[in-house]
Amino acid sequence: MTSVNTKLSKFIGKSAYYVAKKCGKNATALPGKVALTVKSDLLLDMGKKCDKIIVTTGSNGKTTTTTLLNHVLKGSYDSVISNLGGSNMIQGVLTPFVVDSKDHYDFGVFEVDEGSIATVFEYITPDYFIITNFFRDQLDRYGETDNTIKMVHDAIKPETTLILNSNEPSLLQFDDLPNKKIYTNLEENQFSKHEIKVVENILCPNCGQTFDYDYVNYGNVGKFNCPNCGTKNHDPDYNATSINVDKGHYEFTLQNNGKEETYTLYLKGLYNVYNTIGVIAAAKEVGMDYNTINERIQNFEYKQGRMETINYKNKDVTLVLSKNPVGLSEVFTTFGYDKDEKVVMYVMNSYAPDGIDVSWIWDADFEQVAEFEGLKRFYCVGTRAEDVATRVKYAGIPTDKISVYPAKDRWDIKQAIEDIVNEDVNAFITTSFTALPETRRLLIEHKENEN
Repeated sequence: MTSVNTKLSKFIGKSAYYVAKKCGKNATALPGKVALTVKSDLLLDMGKKCDKIIVTTGSNGKTTTTTLLNHVLKGSYDSVISNLGGSNMIQGVLTPFVVDSKDHYDFGVFEVDEGSIATVFEYITPDYFIITNFFRDQLDRYGETDNTIKMVHDAIKPETTLILNSNEPSLLQFDDLPNKKIYTNLEENQFSKHEIKVVENILCPNCGQTFDYDYVNYGNVGKFNCPNCGTKNHDPDYNATSINVDKGHYEFTLQNNGKEETYTLYLKGLYNVYNTIGVIAAAKEVGMDYNTINERIQNFEYKQGRMETINYKNKDVTLVLSKNPVGLSEVFTTFGYDKDEKVVMYVMNSYAPDGIDVSWIWDADFEQVAEFEGLKRFYCVGTRAEDVATRVKYAGIPTDKISVYPAKDRWDIKQAIEDIVNEDVNAFITTSFTALPETRRLLIEHKENEN
């Protein structure tokens, strides 16, 4: 029986939702925040509405993994609830329950901020927990990655099945947990490298020796072994053995239980292949069939600025979020696949959600941008535009190709967006967290005005 406090908290939270929407706000966290002031354990009640719960966390890939998994599951299940707005602290996880009024869901699929895992797991226990990776991210908030990993590690309950990327050495730190573990893997391919450009977590957690790598797919993610104690990648349950690019999409072969299946993905970026393999593993583990999973992956369109392509009459503009050295480096690598003439923009702010300390950009691989074929111009935009300009200058990009647009606040980027949209070549834009919504809004506005 639903308690009076539960009904009251949902009513007040939903009222806050309608007020916020009327004021033009997204309301992805406020309803949950308001509801929690009435009933602090409301998520405990709401979580019981789900037959199964799947949670994703990690430095990179949370939002894409959650959104894609929600889409895939809806191919077989009628009722799936998720925090697709990207708000991933407890209030963001709670908000969709407050706004929606159903009494039952087949699945709850949520992305949860690494620092909020312990709080959220006080009230819900996921059946499956996808952990993507751990990289240096918002160091002024989290500290070093070992601290973040410990926060997540210590919150996990033994009944949860873990879905882990065996190519990510940080995830070896979950070996001591008794949980059932499912490992995913991407083998060496034509995009693999044999040197690490961004140094991240390459020390063996068992003995402290530096790992040797056979190959790297991005960051520190690849095939590794410890020359001292023999620690190496776990054998995968889901193993991508080959990957090909055909007209802007990926096709990869995945082995599981002695079978080979081919999947097609219309998302750019090798890291998105990793995200997709995690989604496939989760979908397979809950009983979905290959044909449905592949069909849902093929028709997935992402509209939230995570490697989103906006088509204009005479060009395409690609928009993607980047918020740490590994993520930004891999985004630049993906931009570099386009060999035609192009312009690149980085919109960087330093509000609290972005991380106030921006020194990490010196660890990102800007040098590869200086070697891009056909680089016409690099736009440095945002409240930290000058910091970006300094970094790209030292990376070797000629000063006559650098345009700087300092912004007084996160909304002061209209001129920069107008200029890049008016370029006569394809544009590639990456942004920090707080810069993404306004950048995307202005790009969509330009597209609508073009029609």
